[in-house]
This record gives sequence, structure tokens and C-alpha cells, in this order.
Amino acid sequence: MDYLKSTLSRVVLGKDIPSFPYNLVEKIDAYEGESIWSLHHGTKKEDGSPVSIFTFDCVKQKEKLPLAKNAFKKFRTIRHPDLLSYIDGVETDTYIYIVTERVEPLKNQLSVRSDDNSILWGLYKVGSALKFLNNDCAHIHGNIRISSIFTNKAGEWKLAGFELMSSLKDDGQVICTYGGLLYESSSSKYAPPEVVKSNSWNVLKDHDIWVTDSWHYGILIYEVYNNESFTSVSQLENPGSIPQVMRAAYKQLINPNPKSRLNILNFIDIGLRVNGYFQNDLIQVMLFLENMNIKEAKEKEIFFKKLDTSINKFSPYICKYKILPELVNALEFGSGGSKVLVPILKIGNTLDDEEYEAVIVIAIVKMFSVPDRAIRLSLLENLSLFIDRLDNKTVNDKVFTNVVTGFTDTAPIIRENTIKSILLLAPKLSDRVINNDLLRYLAKLQMDNEPGIRTNTTICLGKISKYLNESTRKKVLVPAFTRALRDPFPHAKIASLMALTATSEYFDASECATKILPSVSMVLIEKEKSVRLQAFKTLDVFVKRLEKLVESMPDSAATEQNSTTATSVITSTTTTIASSVVGAATSTAETWTGWAVTSLTKKFVGTAVEGEISPPSPENNATITTNVNTNTNTNTNTNADIQIKEKEKSFDHSDHEISDGWENDESMFSIDPNDKRLNGINNGWESSKPSSKLSENNSSGGGGKGLKLGAISPMKLSKTHPTDGWGLDDSGWSNEFNEGWDDDWNISRPSSTTPSTNSTRSESSESPIPTKPSAVTHQVLLTKEEKQAEIERKREERRQRMAELKDKKKKVSSLGVKKLEK
Repeated sequence: MDYLKSTLSRVVLGKDIPSFPYNLVEKIDAYEGESIWSLHHGTKKEDGSPVSIFTFDCVKQKEKLPLAKNAFKKFRTIRHPDLLSYIDGVETDTYIYIVTERVEPLKNQLSVRSDDNSILWGLYKVGSALKFLNNDCAHIHGNIRISSIFTNKAGEWKLAGFELMSSLKDDGQVICTYGGLLYESSSSKYAPPEVVKSNSWNVLKDHDIWVTDSWHYGILIYEVYNNESFTSVSQLENPGSIPQVMRAAYKQLINPNPKSRLNILNFIDIGLRVNGYFQNDLIQVMLFLENMNIKEAKEKEIFFKKLDTSINKFSPYICKYKILPELVNALEFGSGGSKVLVPILKIGNTLDDEEYEAVIVIAIVKMFSVPDRAIRLSLLENLSLFIDRLDNKTVNDKVFTNVVTGFTDTAPIIRENTIKSILLLAPKLSDRVINNDLLRYLAKLQMDNEPGIRTNTTICLGKISKYLNESTRKKVLVPAFTRALRDPFPHAKIASLMALTATSEYFDASECATKILPSVSMVLIEKEKSVRLQAFKTLDVFVKRLEKLVESMPDSAATEQNSTTATSVITSTTTTIASSVVGAATSTAETWTGWAVTSLTKKFVGTAVEGEISPPSPENNATITTNVNTNTNTNTNTNADIQIKEKEKSFDHSDHEISDGWENDESMFSIDPNDKRLNGINNGWESSKPSSKLSENNSSGGGGKGLKLGAISPMKLSKTHPTDGWGLDDSGWSNEFNEGWDDDWNISRPSSTTPSTNSTRSESSESPIPTKPSAVTHQVLLTKEEKQAEIERKREERRQRMAELKDKKKKVSSLGVKKLEK
């Protein structure tokens, strides 16, 4: 500003001007001869910003110097949005430079692109500028024609040509003194009829100030609609392509009688009336944007709905450089509300990357930090329209940090849309963010009060699983999906089943067989048919996958009898014990294994044989011991012998009082709640409450250890925990994954009525069989008749034992009664 003041002072004093701070880049040849000025494209030396520069040679056009000086003066002193914007200028004895915003001659626009909307908007802008000059400033423009109008990059018309601008209140008006200088030769055609008739510009002092500009404005309307130059007054009598709705007002503008000529102010008012010529979509949109700050909320809502449907009708230049900046300002300063975002993004799609970054991205990122829920919701709902234009760094550092606040918002619709937005953000999130920060929030949302949000969380996790690293998938996917299978909301179960199916490639054979298939099987009998159908589809997918995964496994466990792994030990011991108990063999390993395990289940788990059950006899235990130890190495069967002897002791009841639990089929599997090894499984059993003494026996190594006989836990085969099924704790997450899902990220888990720890789960699910038993090399094979006879013998022995136990119990009861009587 100081520099400008210094420059102006030098101009006034006539002193030398310092170097001009702008570069003249290109001369617009098409404008040459249209005015006393030459037009150049230029740039500012400081930052390279584009400008337009009007130059006047004071030496070559010395006779028109008063006109150039008047124009320079008016540029500096009169400002209006519809007048060409002045930036800088210099005047010397040899030249005059006027620097303005970058513009093009209107003639160029009319020859390349013109439409009714743009022409009407342009005429309105010029009329608005003339209304300001005539009615507010009491000035005559005196030079309204195509060569005096320019267009900026938005396609808006800007009025210039201030050579004759004068105030009739001043002495020595330029238009009266030099009007003939501008309109001599071929330009005399633009002189109004009253001037031509009197052959003097002084006649204007006798008429209203606006009559000359109204005449010129009518000629401008004729030229832009008919795309031909005005040469004589007779042309104006034929409106040609001028819209029918405008013709009556047009004829009043070109009335030869200046007293009957229409004021431009009235021309604009007529056009803005209902069904008027200025009542088109573009003008209404532009006028609304200019006055948005004073509009009511209801008006804004109606406006933005209309804008969304009509924006495609407008010139892309107007949309990008006029409508878009207005909308962005309305969004940033709160006058537009949330509805303004949709048209912003719609117009933004036409911008290149550099423009988009400078205009749209900055505004959007700023809006994500605004606490207004309506704006937040609009951003989330329209994320798909701009996510591709955001770089990864912006998403991680600026967008995601604000988006995650929606996970804990009290409004369910915000939480739901925040979950949906993750599907679009996930490809751009860093490994740390998606595998740590994001999963914390999703874990909590799986316990949300809203069933729809829980369902969408499962869907989201399934869809973003491809972006998780392998270790995170192993920790998270199975417990998350199996937890959703226990959700009371049917759609949550369906979502879980579909997610499991979609991510089946990420699970190995062990997970498929021991975690997924058991969990899916529990919903095969779901009350909702849609859940059942999806469960069968999912089950089929995993069975087929498991078949492929196990193709590389050995055909027989005998090939791995020397393996030290727990899996091979369990398989070998289970097969041996099951075969010895039932005393049968079949032609293939698959057949006998199937029914042998079933037999074990009946004997040791609690499936009734002829309606009653009894503990194994010492003889049975001895038989099992013999079978297990027949051909085992003496150095490796010590632990097995100890366990079997303990089992024999557990069923030797001669030294203990016997409770009524022996008469109940399920009482023999009563679990001591204080037994830490069985913690987490106890509550899942619906057995009768055991007596305290029997519980003590179980906890001290009697019945409790007897339950672990064999390679397979009988409890897991016979009954399922009603709430946490198949090894999942009450929180829904497998204890196996607690460390990765809960502890590492401090995810709070829901309270559980059944305490469960990793050590307890491991202790209760693993088999207590000897660590290194040798394979059995000899088995006793019985015929069908021998088997039947053996079964009958055992039944008879069991009846006798039960009778003895009952007698002993009666004696104990009678002794107690006698003691009480004493």
C-alpha cells in the first residue's frame, strides 16, 4: 500500500516512475483497434500471479490522452463487483499502464462459447453495474458496447471502458467535451439519437442521467443475441433472436425519444419479476449465493436441493470459478450448513489435482474437525466422492484422527456411518493405524447396544481383513466372528457367517476344525431359517476347505508314533484306549475310529446304557491298564500307570461316604467349582449339585481326574457351554487370543460370570495323558457274541456294586440317626 501511495504521488508530481513490478507476457491482437487501449496478458514479478495490463501510448495517441487519463482516474476511484477490478497502475509522459484481474475480451467468449444462461447472467451483471453508476453515483458511463466488456475465468462479464465516464454535476464533463473524440469515424453509430439530432453531446445535460446508457444497453442486447455488429438504427427494429419475454422491455430501451426511454433500474426489476427474463436457474443461484448470509435455513435447504439438480446445466467455468468459491466460503464460515457439501464435491470432480488440493481438500479436512453433527454426517455419507483425491498422509494424519471420534459418538447414526466410512479409508491407512488403533474401536463396537451397529462392525471387519497383517488376522478374526455367532440379533449371525465364508482363505486346518466348524455347527439349529441356511452354506465351504488342507497329512497316525508332539500322542493314545474298551476292529482306520470314540463317549461321558450309569469298576480299570501297558516301554509309561491307579482309587469307595449323586446319571461328572483346572467350564454343565464330600474327592484326585481318562475330554464331547460354546469365554473372544486382542491394546472386555484365564483354559482343554506313551502293538479282538457276553457280565457286576453301595449308604444313614438319638 505504501508503495502504491508513493507511485501515485510520483504520477501526480510528474516525476520518474520506478521499474514496473509486472511482466507483459502476451499481447491480445484480437482486441487491437477495438479501443484506445492495447490489452496484454501479464504476471506479477513477485509471485507470478496472472493479471491483465491495459497500455496506452501517450506519444502516438496524444489527441486521445484526456480519455486515457479519465479512464485511469475512474479505475482508481470507483469500485464495484461488476466493474473490472483495478489492481495497480502507472502514468508517465510516455505511457499509461492499468493492471487489472486477468480477463479476456467479451468478443472472444461470444465466438467460442455462449448460451442463454451465460448471456442473461452477463446482461444482468452489466445492468447491475450501470444501475450503480447511474442511480447511486450519478455518473454516465457513455461507452457501453462489446469492446468495453471483459470476462474473467469464471465467465462473468466485467464492465470497463471508462474513457467517457462523467458526473453531470461536475464542471467540464468529459463526455460533453470529448464525446465526439471517441465516437468519430466508424464509432459514431453508437451515439444516441438525441446527440445525433442536435450534433452536440451537451444535449445530455437536458435529459435524465441514464438515457445514454439505456440506449447503449439496448444495442448491447441486440448484438449479443444476434451475434452481429450494430451498424444502423434500422437494425434495432428487428429483435431477431432476442427472447420473446424480453422484447417489450428491449424496445423501451431503444426508444428514440429519450423521455420515454426505460431506466436500466426498471429493466432489471421487470426481469426479476415472476416469469421475468432474469428468472432463470443460473441467475437465481448466483443471487442466492451472494446473499446466503441473510437467508433462512429452510430457504437454504430448498436452494441446495435445486442446485444439485440444475448444476449440470451451467457452464463449467461458472461452476468452477464462481459457484464453487462461493460454496466453499459458505461451508467454512457456516452459512451454508451441511447441505452445501454435495454440490461442492460435484463441482470438484471437474477440477484437476492441483486445483482440487488447493480448493477442496483444505476445506474438507478443516470441516472434519468441526463438532457439528450435521456436517460430520454429510462428510461421512459423501466420503466416496472425494476419498480418491486424498493422499495417504492426509488421511492418516488429519482425516482419520477426526473420524475416530465418531466411534464413541452418542448418536447411533454417527457411529454407524463412521463404521461404513472405514471401508473407504482402510486402503489408505498405515499398518500401525489399521492393525492397532482401528481394531481397538471395532472391538468395542462389537458390544454396542445397537444391533445394527454390531452387525455392521462384523461386516466391516470382514471386508477390511485383507488389509490386516497375518499375525493380526490370526489373533482377531476367529474370536470376533465366533462372538458374533452368539449375538441374539439374527442379522449379526448372518453377517458373521458370511464374513467367515469371505475370509476362509486366511484360516488354517487347525482353526477350521477346532474353532470355526464347532462354532458354526451351533447355529445349524437356529430358530431363524435364514440363519440356518447361511450356516449350512458356511459349513459346506469350510468342510471342503478342510478336506483340501488335510490332503497333505499322513494316512495313519502310526507313521508318527515316535513324534514328540502333543497332537500325535493324543491321537495314538485315544485310538488304543478306545479300541481296548470296545474290543473291536474293522477293515479301515476311519470306520473303527468313528465308533470307538462314540463308545468312549458313552462310557465315560454320560450317555446312558439301558437308562443308568455307574462308575467303572476296578476290574475295568485293570483291563484298560493292561491294554495300555501291554507293549509300552517301561521308561515311558510311568505317568500312565500313576493316572490309571489314581482312577482306580477314585472309584474305590470303601473308605468314603457316598452321596445320592451315584443314583443320578450326570452326578458322576459334577465339577468342583473350586477346581482351578476346570475353571471356565463349570458353569456350562446342567448337572445336579454334588455333595460336598464327593466334590472333595473329585478335587483331591478322585472323580475329577477320572474325567480326564483317555485322549479326548469327555465333557467337551458330551456337553457344550450354553453361553461361551467351544472354548470361548463369556466375553465372546477366545482366551487363546486374549493377549493379541485385549491386552496389547488395553481393550476392555465385558464382565463375565464365569472367570476364565489362559492357564485355566489350557489346563481344562488339554489331555492329562502321559507325555510319551508308546504305541500299542497288541490288541484283544472279540467276536460279536463275546462282546455281548462281556457287556452282560459287566452289567451284572455293576448291578451288584450298586446294591452294595445302597446297603452301605443305608447303614451310614442309620448310624447317623442313632448318633442323633443319643
